[in-house]
Parts: sequence; structure tokens; C-alpha cells
Amino acid sequence: MFQSPHQNHLLFKQPHIISVDQTYPCPRCEHGLLEPYGHTETLNCLSCDRFFVPLRGGRKLFPANRMGWKIAPTYWWDGLKWHWAGTTATARQLTSIVLMFMLSVIGAHFFSSSSLLAHRPDWLNPVLIMAVTGLVTMQLIYYLCWDFEFITKRRNSQK
Repeated sequence: MFQSPHQNHLLFKQPHIISVDQTYPCPRCEHGLLEPYGHTETLNCLSCDRFFVPLRGGRKLFPANRMGWKIAPTYWWDGLKWHWAGTTATARQLTSIVLMFMLSVIGAHFFSSSSLLAHRPDWLNPVLIMAVTGLVTMQLIYYLCWDFEFITKRRNSQK
């Protein structure tokens, strides 16, 4: 019905094809440059020493090395800056993370409602125990599974 005159001037950002012949700013450390690495289809950051490879028709940037259990972010390029495009997590990794979290919270519930804590103080109720267990488990999963940026920043500060 009614269209604003400003709607016609909106520009929608679309992913550009990432060329291995060009240099880009590093999406992880934000102050390094991604440059072509040898005669491969890999881009190397000169600052944080991370390797990336454009996949999916050159539309997304993935980490080039195998991450194991680590989950790394992927990016897409709009011509001006990098945007978060998701992660490298597989369905198996996500299922394992959810199960680890749920089992720890359920275990904390059964432990707190058992007779082992019959003489606990009033402030130490099962809800608090489950909440603290959930937070600790989430932090543990984060440290075990996520590819960190603060390691890169610490490495750069030591140089």
C-alpha cells in the first residue's frame, strides 16, 4: 500500500566472491592482512598467523586447518567488511554439547535432591545448585570447544 520514499534507497548487502589473489583485512584479529599463501588457495593473516580458505564458491571464509573439537566462526565478505556467517560446528558436535550440558544439570538435580545433602543450609537449594552447575558447564564447554580470539591477542602483545 504505502511505501516510504526511503525504502527505495536501501542497499542490501550481498556476499562478494572472495578472491585468493587479493588482500583483505583479517576477520579474527581485525588489524592484520590476509594475503595469498604460496601457490595454494589459502589466505594467511600476517598478524595472527591464521590460515583461511574460501569455500562454497568463494562466498564464505573457513579456517584452513582442521580444528578437531574446536568450533570456529565462518565469515562472508560484502566488499567493505566481514560478517559472521555461522560456525564450523557439525551436528554431532552440537548434539554432544547439548547432551553434556543436560546431563550435568540433571545430575546436579539428582545430587541436590538426594539424601546426601539432607543437612544443607536453606540458601543452598536445588535450583541454585542446578543454576551454578549449568553456568559452570557452559563455561567449560566454551573453553573446550571454541576457537579463541584472546590467544591471538596475547600472542600479538608478546611480539
